[in-house]
Amino acid sequence: MGLFDLFGGKKAAKQEELEAQNSAVQKKEMEMKSSMDAHAGMEWPGFPRLNPININSDDVFMDETVSSERKDEIGKMIYDEGMAAESLKFLSNQEILFLLTALEVFQKKAPLPGFEKNHRKVYNELLSRVRDSETLYVLYDATTGYPFIDHGFANVYFEKEIADKAVELFSKQFRKVAVRDVKVENPDDTAAVKRGFFDYLYYIGIENILVDNGAYRARFKRSEIVAAPGDWGEDNRDKNPINPGLNFAMLDFMAELRWPVKYDKREEIVRAKEMRMLSLIRSSNFILPMQHEGPVEVLEDGRMKFGKDTKFKFLILNTADGKQFLPIYTDAIEFGKKLRGSEWNAAVFKYQDILKFVNDKDGITINPDGQSVVLPKDRMILLEAAGQQADKMRGTKTPSTGAGADNSEDAAVQRALDQAMARMNENKDN
Repeated sequence: MGLFDLFGGKKAAKQEELEAQNSAVQKKEMEMKSSMDAHAGMEWPGFPRLNPININSDDVFMDETVSSERKDEIGKMIYDEGMAAESLKFLSNQEILFLLTALEVFQKKAPLPGFEKNHRKVYNELLSRVRDSETLYVLYDATTGYPFIDHGFANVYFEKEIADKAVELFSKQFRKVAVRDVKVENPDDTAAVKRGFFDYLYYIGIENILVDNGAYRARFKRSEIVAAPGDWGEDNRDKNPINPGLNFAMLDFMAELRWPVKYDKREEIVRAKEMRMLSLIRSSNFILPMQHEGPVEVLEDGRMKFGKDTKFKFLILNTADGKQFLPIYTDAIEFGKKLRGSEWNAAVFKYQDILKFVNDKDGITINPDGQSVVLPKDRMILLEAAGQQADKMRGTKTPSTGAGADNSEDAAVQRALDQAMARMNENKDN
């Protein structure tokens, strides 16, 4: 090979590389143009509905948070197959949420180039902003004192102004909600294991979050922000019970019951939420404040087993009408609201044990400084009877496979619970 052949070969290779780059650019431009043509006539998305409920009013809607000019400028990014993650850091929170909304809306109409990667980049930027926030603005339910649950979602906001406007929207639906500024990481937590706001949501069973609901918004899972306690190692898990499912069920039932509206099938929905709550009460372990003298065996799950010579007494709550209730707690957070550092021990018992301890008392109150759900003794007995009947049906059912068999068993158990609920509702006024 001669000298000129060598230089000629390098020149040819460079030319081929340049032509390949130009071809790739042209292909990318054609794909972008094709995608734009497929979306011709589409307008940039506006605010989605607050929730599925109709509002018969036109006077309470949020002002646009992203100008038309910015929409045109930012919106073009959805067609860039190689969207730069760094470019997202210069967008405001609502602009990020607008871009995420535009990606999802336009993708439904016709495929966008690099949609999956771009969507993940925008979504990750949003998550990082939530994680890194010092303060978020959260809607709280005045009827429960806990974060507001709307169709299974908690509502958090980057800006107080948008949260305040959302309160106006919810008031049109007769919801009593208020805005609280919440520290994402709690600097005042004195516990050995620090619990931030999203850790707290785990304990009350809220796993679905809406960011900036009422404006441009996004849905995400609480577990995407912080892992559940115990996920990083069993050695760090204490023996206190945690009942996120029950806490959520109690809040969801109470909020639905106290919502002063009428709608189709309201009674069935309230009843279904109550049954879910009662079923979880029966299957849960609780903290029961007590004092004891004598031998006690602590089991692996934290529950206590007394010896025959053990003497013990329980904390009693007296009501204004002279009734007495045993306070029980779903977790250490609820127990610690009033009893942390007190002379009362945190003893763990299952529901069936607590039913025995009620004895001559009038019933139990669950989380008296929180949800404060009261269950009279007669309803406790009926609930256990219904549960035993359902357990018996499950235990005596011939094992088989297939959806039909499972549905048949579920129907039988449902009928047993329906009958028990009917009996309990007859005595509900008590």
